[in-house]
Amino acid sequence: QDRFLKGRDAELAKMETLALTEEEELLRQQQGKVAEVVGRVMRGGHLEYECLKTGRRRDETVWVPLAHLQAHPPYVMKLVKNYDERLKVMQSGVEVKSVNNKVVLRHLEAFGISGELAQNPIRGMSGGQKSRLVIAAAMWNRPHLIALDEPTNYLDNETVAVLIQALEGFKGAVVTISHNAAFVGSFCTEEWRVEGGRLQ
Repeated sequence: QDRFLKGRDAELAKMETLALTEEEELLRQQQGKVAEVVGRVMRGGHLEYECLKTGRRRDETVWVPLAHLQAHPPYVMKLVKNYDERLKVMQSGVEVKSVNNKVVLRHLEAFGISGELAQNPIRGMSGGQKSRLVIAAAMWNRPHLIALDEPTNYLDNETVAVLIQALEGFKGAVVTISHNAAFVGSFCTEEWRVEGGRLQ
């Protein structure tokens, strides 16, 4: 959930170089300290960051040159690096959706997971339904490219149909390896065959 909510991997946020210690959390809560980095701009060839300070309203931000922030306590540079990582994700074109029940349920429904099935624990799902859930998760942020290795293995016909429908509506590129000719022929626009140890 953290990955989808914040638009970056939870593991990245927990890295020692980016995570704030308890002492640093207390320090940034002190009046006048940098509490959050909310913007970045290049001015005169130098980076400046928009900072929100503890005790000020959210619209009372200040722009601080990177060189000045480097002189602050070390936690401030962690906030800067965290902001830079979020910015990279946004600039990459990956869509960061708002996470609420309505949005998630609508997304799951497009993959044939609706009603009680969408509300119940995953452990109650069949193998095919779990596969649909994995595919839905893979497409959550609308990636540019999806790579699938024998995706129809162990899928029931209904799940294969849902997968084909999802891939037909997918705006990005799909690379798949499959022995299922019907599956490949249903949506692939280009086929490469490996026969006798040669690529054709």
